[in-house]
Amino acid sequence: MDVRSLALLPVQVTVAATRTTLALGYFVSPQGPLLRDGGYATQLSRLLAEGGLLDRISRILEDEHGPVGLAYTLAELTAEDRPIGKALARDGLLDRMASEEGPFVRLLETGGPLDRALSEEGALYRFLAPEGALDRLLAPGGPLERLIEDDGALDQLLAVDGPLDRVLAPGGLLEQMLADEGMIETLLMPGGTLDRLVELGETFEKLVPRLDMLSAAIPTLNQAVGVLNHAVEPLSSLATRIPGGRRRPAGPPALTPREPVAESAVE
Repeated sequence: MDVRSLALLPVQVTVAATRTTLALGYFVSPQGPLLRDGGYATQLSRLLAEGGLLDRISRILEDEHGPVGLAYTLAELTAEDRPIGKALARDGLLDRMASEEGPFVRLLETGGPLDRALSEEGALYRFLAPEGALDRLLAPGGPLERLIEDDGALDQLLAVDGPLDRVLAPGGLLEQMLADEGMIETLLMPGGTLDRLVELGETFEKLVPRLDMLSAAIPTLNQAVGVLNHAVEPLSSLATRIPGGRRRPAGPPALTPREPVAESAVE
């Protein structure tokens, strides 16, 4: 720092302080950005006032049916001891279904069910074809119109105390299915119904070669039975030619009742 700068330092400090004071004065003046209509003070008061943004956020966080409650419910449903959590666990149902040899891969592979359904002569094209299933479904008086008409199947399903109300009622079918040790948990648990079905499928796959061997052996067995019949037939005809071959053996002699002995003879 030279002598000139050192001499002008007090003047520069004074100018900077004056500018800061003027800026603060304008900032807090009625026309400044703090106190004018729509200024920072107004926006801050709206933010902090009752019913403001912070108040609404607080109410949302405290609401048990709000996003936080939904997050807690989701966390509870996906817990490790619940059916969905078991399905999402490592090596669980979802991992097995999405494995390289799982159902999803077989569904999406080339020439698989989905590929065949989306082919030019597949099920989807037949469904969307003119006068196909979709046209019949949407036709006047068709199934869809009968479904949504007054007092139709949809009205009956959604009626008070109807099937849907009974399914969703406390203690109803849905609650029983999602309960601890319920139907879904029994289905998805390790060693449960689904695992047993998978094991049963593997057992059937092991039985297929044996069934093929059995089906291949049946014609040979039929031929052996035919040869045996041809061999036994001459013997049966020969047995009919032997004298006495058809005579029935004589039965034991009939027993006659013994006559009573006279008492005088005995004496």
